[in-house]
Amino acid sequence: MTCPLTIASMPKVRVGQIELFYEEDGHGEPVVWIHGVGIDHWVWGLQMPLFTQHFRCLAFDNRDGGQSDRSSGSYTIKTMADDAIGLMDALAIDKAHIVGLSMGGAIAQELAIAHPARVTRLVLVSTYTSADRRGADVLNSFALMRARFSREEYAHATSPWVFTYHDYLVPGLVESATTRFLEDPYFLPADVYARQVEAALSHFTEDRLSRITAPTLIVAGDDDLLTPMRFATTLHERISGAKLAVIRGGGHALVLTHAGEFNRVVLSFLEES
Repeated sequence: MTCPLTIASMPKVRVGQIELFYEEDGHGEPVVWIHGVGIDHWVWGLQMPLFTQHFRCLAFDNRDGGQSDRSSGSYTIKTMADDAIGLMDALAIDKAHIVGLSMGGAIAQELAIAHPARVTRLVLVSTYTSADRRGADVLNSFALMRARFSREEYAHATSPWVFTYHDYLVPGLVESATTRFLEDPYFLPADVYARQVEAALSHFTEDRLSRITAPTLIVAGDDDLLTPMRFATTLHERISGAKLAVIRGGGHALVLTHAGEFNRVVLSFLEES
């Protein structure tokens, strides 16, 4: 499964001390797409062909990700939320729908709490509210494997955390995703990946979720090992008026493996008046 995001221009924008890479396409209300740990904007490749028909879509690489600049030191989820706001400012986007995946969902939460006037609607996908001990052990073990394993060994060791039993039954699905991972020209070296993990583990919003005022949709897979359903339940309970869409059989990679269902649910939500 490949996820191309084919847009002619390849611009960067300076935000503070770094330059962020972004791709933009479509017209209408802006939608900002924020990805997770160790990946970049390509993860939204199965969303862009549909959503650019309806919205002005802005997909960017977080600091330390993809083609954006490497950070000079440690940072937090709040730093990355500020990066997203800085990018919106640079592109004259006053207000946008925000869609965040995994760590991107943590960034989106922080953005919506700190900058409520900048968020039209909020979509939180396969994400979490805090870095509990179990989650910290998982991510730290990923960082350790990144340092000690070959890229192929790392892919095979982590795939069962990302893909479900049923994903493995779909011919070629896991294999093609693994091939895309192995061919990634922007694969993060171990030290950079460890910095992103450190940032991801800095996240805690459970005592502030009530401050999110934007209409919110939470999308979760009921078979997600990395961000289990308990996080979606907490988000649903603590964000006033939030909607919860549970994708049956979905794991952490549901934007890839269940793209059709995910796209329908999110498009319907974003088009609500």
